[in-house]
Amino acid sequence: MNAGFGRLAILFFLAGSLAACSRKVSSSRPHDALPTPAASSTLAATSSTTPNPTTNFAEVAQQARNAVVVVTVFNETGHLSANGHGFFVSDDGKFVADRSVMANGVNAVAKAANGAIYNVSGALAQLPGQNLVLFKADAAHVSFITPSLSAIPEIGGDVAVILSPVERVSQLVLEEKINAHFTDQAGGWFDVTPALPRTAAGAPVVNRRGELVGVVTLRGDSNNACVIRSANSASTLLAQVPPNMIASWQTPTRPSSSPTAPTLATKSPTPVKIPLRGPKLVFAPSPQYPQEIKRFYGSVRGSGNFRIVFDSQGHVTSVQTVHSTGNPLLDQAAVSALHGWRAQPGQGWSVVVPITFQP
Repeated sequence: MNAGFGRLAILFFLAGSLAACSRKVSSSRPHDALPTPAASSTLAATSSTTPNPTTNFAEVAQQARNAVVVVTVFNETGHLSANGHGFFVSDDGKFVADRSVMANGVNAVAKAANGAIYNVSGALAQLPGQNLVLFKADAAHVSFITPSLSAIPEIGGDVAVILSPVERVSQLVLEEKINAHFTDQAGGWFDVTPALPRTAAGAPVVNRRGELVGVVTLRGDSNNACVIRSANSASTLLAQVPPNMIASWQTPTRPSSSPTAPTLATKSPTPVKIPLRGPKLVFAPSPQYPQEIKRFYGSVRGSGNFRIVFDSQGHVTSVQTVHSTGNPLLDQAAVSALHGWRAQPGQGWSVVVPITFQP
């Protein structure tokens, strides 16, 4: 009698454990068309009125996903350096991502769920201890998520990690359960069940009210596992950026004695190739260094940003100098080469391309 009862209890225990480790699949289809984000739309409640909770994370995800981007980072040679999630936290293109994407990076583009591609100017602030960085994209009037200062994940509560369809993952909404709260030198973090994949690093975490309650980051220890940091981290990053601050690509530094103090290094590497190879481009040759420049100026270097406008047939209709290289011959070489680019036919679009010339 006792032996049979013991075997029965073990079977019930194993069945309960397996049920607890399964991830719920959102009822939304992974590749449904997404609505075009409204200009300057804030996706979390900022007034005294608290949104009503919903039992369906798919509805919340559809709203939040407009702010989610995939940041693609390139190194000095123009090759892919890192790829990860992020999300806009301001109307003017500031977005939060995991700090790991900065390694060896000198340029990047951010791709939104609606197909828009934004050039990334660089970093504004970092929280090294929490593996978070605040980037600035060349964008205006984008959909964004306001970090909630009052909504805190509760132990046993349900949250959702929102991923981008740009990554073509099988699940765009990862429903998680908060199972523990820990504190380390960098601050508090939350553990969830089931474990999060590394591809979720940089993604936003929302509750059933659609409020931003956290961000997924790599913990940075030997396990390099993903955890959830509080949404207050995003607010801390924003608070550290003074008005009119210019973003720049910097070499990441070691964490300082104050883990919550943003730090930026002083060295800025120089790209030598165009780091843009998006899925829409079918022909994008790099501008050649003009040899005749040596007769007038000698060996000079220059970096600039140029906006390319494509029509619905994929042809370039105009190239605008957003930031000059400082040399008219270099600018002319860039504009001439960019006019020869081609994109896939579709809706007209534009992109800002960073170009560096060096002899």
